[in-house]
Amino acid sequence: MTLRTLLVPFILCAAASSAHAQPKPPDAVAPKPEQAANRGGVKKLFEIIKQEPTIKDVQGAVLRYYQLEPSRIHGMARAARLKGLIPELEGSVDNMIGHTFTNMKDGLYPVLPSPATNPNPNNYKERTQFDQDQLTWRVRATWSLDRLAFNAEALDTKSLNSISESLVREVTALYFARRRLLAAIMLAPPAEDQELFFDLMRLDELTATLDAMTGGSFAKKAWKWEELLGQ
Repeated sequence: MTLRTLLVPFILCAAASSAHAQPKPPDAVAPKPEQAANRGGVKKLFEIIKQEPTIKDVQGAVLRYYQLEPSRIHGMARAARLKGLIPELEGSVDNMIGHTFTNMKDGLYPVLPSPATNPNPNNYKERTQFDQDQLTWRVRATWSLDRLAFNAEALDTKSLNSISESLVREVTALYFARRRLLAAIMLAPPAEDQELFFDLMRLDELTATLDAMTGGSFAKKAWKWEELLGQ
């Protein structure tokens, strides 16, 4: 049993049943079977589209996933401008320990022999020792108030708007390309199994791409043709 044998009759039967389920208005000309199937296919397509995420949902999910929401970009630009109010702090600590010795001899008045309690083998007349311990710490704060008027980082932040716009355009193109392909499969399935298989694989490719760009939120509500095989 081929793929077209499994899928196409189900799609057409679902379309036709949804078309015949509508009450006929009085004195109305009965539509042709092809027209009834086409109208039923459109109704079935609308039911599928109604269950899937809207383009606004997809665009918002993409911006949230890449953290490029307009409010976030505006906040980053504002924070870059206010960066001038935050000072740059610099601190240092110095510790110095020193010993100073002074030895003096007098040729005119030689010193007396040193007692045993204070030996002076070199016969210095006077010998002094000075010790010092100095601790110095320094803190400096610098404000760049010119950043309040202009900060180049704010321009870098604003450049993220172009990236978010490119993402929105790309995901919008993919979204409606997938929707056109879905409409073609539902309303006019290809006659060959190979063409139908390639269309379904292309549909899966677009679904997977949108799902990756939205951080895994698109495929949860996207229509899956594999469910038809189990029916």
